[in-house]
Amino acid sequence: MNLGPIDKVFDLLRDLIGGNLTLGMWVLLALLLVAQEIGYHLGRLVRRRREPPEAEKSSLNFATAGMVGLLAFLLGISLSMASGRYEARRDSVLAEANSIGTTWLRASLVGGEEGRVIQRILREYTKLRIDTVNGGETPAEVDRMYARTGALQNDMWRAVERAAERAPTPITASLVTSLNETIDLSLTNRRNFTTSVPAYVIRLLVLVSMLTMGAIGYGFGIAGGRQIVMSVLFLFIWTISIALIVDIDRPRSGGIQVGTTPLVWTLQGFGPETPAR
Repeated sequence: MNLGPIDKVFDLLRDLIGGNLTLGMWVLLALLLVAQEIGYHLGRLVRRRREPPEAEKSSLNFATAGMVGLLAFLLGISLSMASGRYEARRDSVLAEANSIGTTWLRASLVGGEEGRVIQRILREYTKLRIDTVNGGETPAEVDRMYARTGALQNDMWRAVERAAERAPTPITASLVTSLNETIDLSLTNRRNFTTSVPAYVIRLLVLVSMLTMGAIGYGFGIAGGRQIVMSVLFLFIWTISIALIVDIDRPRSGGIQVGTTPLVWTLQGFGPETPAR
């Protein structure tokens, strides 16, 4: 969805904020205040020129209430999308931890040198997956983690191939299945941690919020008065709600992040690390 010049304005604001959610929240609050103030003064200007009849005021109140209801619906959809992606990230971390634990147990059943190699690599792999979920300092560091993840997966797969050639048994086949699932879930996890609520949804939410606050201000101007404290409080609460959606939708830098507890428990389940011989 291309909003043309509006997209350029949002891109400029994004560059100005630079990923700082607190600064972004204050900028959004200022924009909503300005929108409401503009609407208020427009309403006062209309009121000074002519006294609107009660029927016109009732129609304005009805239209404003409809805009607020539509905005609340849009806010609910945006929150649902963000929370749904959060739940998907959390579930994929748990599924990957379970898969890694299953692969570890089946590697112990296979035994031999290949089984020990797979378990040794799995221990390093699990530590790396914990660091990857927590996120790196920069996108380049995260990319290096993903590259290292792929390298360890290749090492484990080669060890499984040797085990399958040495002993093509149902146990080895089950190890192949679980390792394949572990590799697939790492890709699922990567997908979940790199997807977010579409930018146009957030932009539409902000744009409709500004228009609605302007309409509310216009209604205040037509009515000839407003409650400043309650108006500012309403705008502040609305701003926090939008900031919450944005924060949930930032899997690596937000304050609401998916924990690595399942992976940590899996790593602890491996027991103490055996010194290399």
